[in-house]
Amino acid sequence: MNIKKGDMAARAALAAKSAPTIGDRLRHAQDLVHTHPADETPRASFIPVGQSLQALAIPEVQPTNSSGARFEKVAIELIDVNPFNARHIYRPERVSELAASISAHGQEIPGLAAKQGGRYVLAAGHYRLRALKLIGAKTMDLMVYDSLNDRELYSHSYRENAERETQTALDNALSWRTLLDQGVFASETEIAEATGQSQPNVNKTLAILRLSAPVLEVLKEDPKAFAMSALYELVLYEQAVDTPSALAMAKLVKDGEAGRKEIQEARAKVQSPRERKRKEISRQYKIQRNGQQIGHLKEWDSGKVSFEIVLADTADREALVAELRSRFDLAETPNTPAPTAEMPG
Repeated sequence: MNIKKGDMAARAALAAKSAPTIGDRLRHAQDLVHTHPADETPRASFIPVGQSLQALAIPEVQPTNSSGARFEKVAIELIDVNPFNARHIYRPERVSELAASISAHGQEIPGLAAKQGGRYVLAAGHYRLRALKLIGAKTMDLMVYDSLNDRELYSHSYRENAERETQTALDNALSWRTLLDQGVFASETEIAEATGQSQPNVNKTLAILRLSAPVLEVLKEDPKAFAMSALYELVLYEQAVDTPSALAMAKLVKDGEAGRKEIQEARAKVQSPRERKRKEISRQYKIQRNGQQIGHLKEWDSGKVSFEIVLADTADREALVAELRSRFDLAETPNTPAPTAEMPG
């Protein structure tokens, strides 16, 4: 079968004109995302070659998913932040990176929110909200629940943060303190059960907040630089020393120049310093007679006293010895060592 070049060109132009455009395909993908939220698995859809998207029967967007949440595009001015948000510290560079991504590709993943009256409480998606505000967006894509209690607001936030970006120990300490203070959780045990962490770890995490305000400010500059083990040692270190020393140590940890081991060693030096042998100070007095030194008297701070004198005059010597015997209640007969027996040859 011979096809003329002119016919081939005409057929190619007709096929290109009738095929779905890239824009059609992108809109179709977005419709699938809205129709099938992240927790549902959409069935593959195929567009026959030569058939436009408008010619297909596309099902209407389903308002809810299996969890009871529905997709809504909500005005940002109607969105309130989560009062029990698991994250307290946001890195500006991360917000800028996400803002650039949303500007280029749109908001690919909806946030989670609960409707309260005419407003929406954001359960998860605070980085996205900050990024959207940074680029001047007017709306935010949300999966909306009719209601969430305080524990659910925290749980949604905690789970999403743990999945997307490692939750820092300082974030946990700040959010857990708020939850306990406001009675959302009655005890540290309940927090351990809700988060799947051990109770000793929850206790140590909350202990971070014992650090002084200046040290906490250094932590907030880069929370990821501080491992939980280093933070707990830092708490013990500040208790053993003072705030300026703890502040200097925190800066070393932030800069990667110290960790748990170095803090532990510094604390050990403070709490168990090596005892140096104290050097005793002595005082010596010369004993003179007629311009000649005949002896000396020496004393130490420890209480030790030594006395040495040479008296050529027998009467003077006997008088001094008698005075010393009386002063120290010495016996009349001097203690003389027993003679050493000679060994037979």
